[in-house]
Amino acid sequence: YPYKSGIYYFFTSLILLSLSLPLALILGLLSGIIFEPLKAIIIVSFSSSIAATMGMLISRYFFRDFLKERYKNQYEIINNGFMTNGIYYLFALRMTPIFPYFLINLLSGLTTIKVIPYYLTSQLGMLPMSIIIIFLGKGLDEIILSNAKIDTEFLILLSLVGVLPLFFRLLFKKILN
Repeated sequence: YPYKSGIYYFFTSLILLSLSLPLALILGLLSGIIFEPLKAIIIVSFSSSIAATMGMLISRYFFRDFLKERYKNQYEIINNGFMTNGIYYLFALRMTPIFPYFLINLLSGLTTIKVIPYYLTSQLGMLPMSIIIIFLGKGLDEIILSNAKIDTEFLILLSLVGVLPLFFRLLFKKILN
């Protein structure tokens, strides 16, 4: 049941990520194993962006004071970035996983960012890393099925997971300064 499995996966992912559980990497890899790449990209991209927005709203309206105290140092860094660079700062955070995505969602709820720009920026900013993670999942599936033969494409994708955040961090550092 390919359509039902996609719908179940979408809503399961949406619920888990909306609760700001740090499962995005595992769910992304799993989607690469279960689904064809295009279907996985669509499911992961929309479920994670909607969940990020829901997580941000939950933190904004239910856990504001608790989170502000618990993550005081990280909040100050993120809030100062939002104050000086606005939505571009969120885009930079999404492109370079300096902080885990769930923490960005929680702490963004403490800022005054508007919902629609937050969603759209999250959708666009998380897409490159989501694609890489999905293809890593696809590579893991092939490795498991072929008795652990690791190919060059898988090693390149694995390297991108490590190098891409550094590249974008340097790029956005130059742009924002």
